[in-house]
Amino acid sequence: MASPVISDLDACERWILAGSKPAQDFRVGTEYERLLIGRDGQPLPWDGEPGIRQVLEALAERFGWAVEREGDRPIALLRDGASVTLEPAGQFELSGAPLATITDMRAEMDAHLAEVDAVLAPWGARSVFVGLNPLNSIESAPKMPKGRYGFMRAWMPKVGGKGLQMMHLTCTVQSNLDFSDGADAMSLLRAGFLSTPVMIALFANSPWRFGASTTMASTRADIWLDVDPARCDVGDLGFDPNATVRDYVEWAADVPMYFVPHTQPDGSKTYLSPEKPGGTFRDLLNHGDRGRAATEDDWLLHLSTLFPDARLKRYVEIRAADCVEPELLPALPALSFGLLSDPTSRQGLFDLMRDGDASVDRAALRAAACQHGLDGKAGGFSLRDLSLQYISLASAGIGRIEARTGVHDPEAHAALARLKAIATGERRGQWQETSEKLDSSPLLSAIAQ
Repeated sequence: MASPVISDLDACERWILAGSKPAQDFRVGTEYERLLIGRDGQPLPWDGEPGIRQVLEALAERFGWAVEREGDRPIALLRDGASVTLEPAGQFELSGAPLATITDMRAEMDAHLAEVDAVLAPWGARSVFVGLNPLNSIESAPKMPKGRYGFMRAWMPKVGGKGLQMMHLTCTVQSNLDFSDGADAMSLLRAGFLSTPVMIALFANSPWRFGASTTMASTRADIWLDVDPARCDVGDLGFDPNATVRDYVEWAADVPMYFVPHTQPDGSKTYLSPEKPGGTFRDLLNHGDRGRAATEDDWLLHLSTLFPDARLKRYVEIRAADCVEPELLPALPALSFGLLSDPTSRQGLFDLMRDGDASVDRAALRAAACQHGLDGKAGGFSLRDLSLQYISLASAGIGRIEARTGVHDPEAHAALARLKAIATGERRGQWQETSEKLDSSPLLSAIAQ
C-alpha cells in the first residue's frame, strides 16, 4: 500500500500525535547494537565466511525471521514487532518490540542473543558489547552496502569532524517510551534531555579508540558533539517547558535531507540526493522532488536521520547511553521507564535538574559525564549523587506502574539493583578496566586474541 501523501506541517504534527495512547497501554522498547567479531579479532565484513550477510541469512533460515531486501541484499530481519537492522559498519542491532515490562524485555533479549550465538559459534565468532569499536580506524572498519549510507558518508565530512567515527565505530543502547498526548510528549522529551548526562555517566563504556585510551569515560557520547549540529542540536527547545510538538516539527522540517527515496521504472527502490541541493523536508513538502510529493514514509525516514540525545517520533527515544554488557542492558529501559514514564518520578527529575532554569550549564554537565563518568561534576551537580537519586526515583516509579497495571516486573527491580551497585562502586563495569596501554586491558586483550 502506498504511503499517504502529506502536504503541510499540520500533517507532520498529526502523524506524530497519532502515537498517543492511554497510560495503561504504555510500552517500552529497547534497541541495542554490538560488534560481531570473527576468530581473527576483527569485526565481520559484509561478505565472507562468516560475514554480516551470512549471519542475517542464517538467522532468517533457522529462526523464522522475514527478510527485507535492498536489491539482492538483506538489510533487515522482521519478526513479532522486532527487527534486526543493517548498520553502517555492521554493528548488529536488535530493535525490540514494544513490551509491557522489563521482564518481557529480558526474555526477548536472552532469546535473541541465544539465536545469534548459535549462528556465530560454528564460525568461532562472538558478540562484543562496547560503546565504541576500540581497535579499528574508520578506514579499517567494515562498510555495509546499504544505499543510504553512501549519502551519509559523503555528507558527514562537510558538516562535522567526527561523523564518520559515529557511523563506523559507535554502538549504543536506547529505550523508546510512549506518551499520552502532545504536552506529555514534550514533557517526556525534555526529561530525556535533562537526564542525558546521568544516562551517559551510568552507562559509559567507551574509553578506547584507535587502539588507545582516550582518558574519557564515554568517547562515544563525546563524538556526537562534532557530527552535524543541524541534526544533533535542537537548540533551546530541548529545555524549554513551553515548547510544543509543533516547535519540534518546525525544527525537524528545516534540517537538510540526506536523500529522497524514489521508485525506478522496474519497481526497485533507490535513493537520490534532493533535487534542490541542501533541500530540507520543508522544501520536499512545498515543492516535491522530481515530480513526486512528500509522504508519511518520507517524514518517518527523515525523523530517523535526526540525532539529538532524545528524539521524537510516535514515541520518544532516549539515546544517550553506550552499549554495555548484556546483564546491564535491561537497566536502561528499567531506568527510563520508571523515571520518565511515571509522572511522579518525572516531576522528581524536573525538581532535581532545576527544570526551566536557564542559568544551569547543561552542556558543561554533559561534557563532565563524557570525560569523568560518575565522577563528573559541574554547576553544583555531582553525577554520582544524581545517579543514585535517579535510580531511587525509577524504583518508586516502577512500583507505581506495577500498582497501576497489576503486573509484577521483577527484572526491572533486579536491573535497577545492578545499576545501583555500579553507581555506589560496589560493582565494577567492564568500562572501568581502563588503561593507557592496550595490552593491559582485559577487554581489549580478549578482542585482539
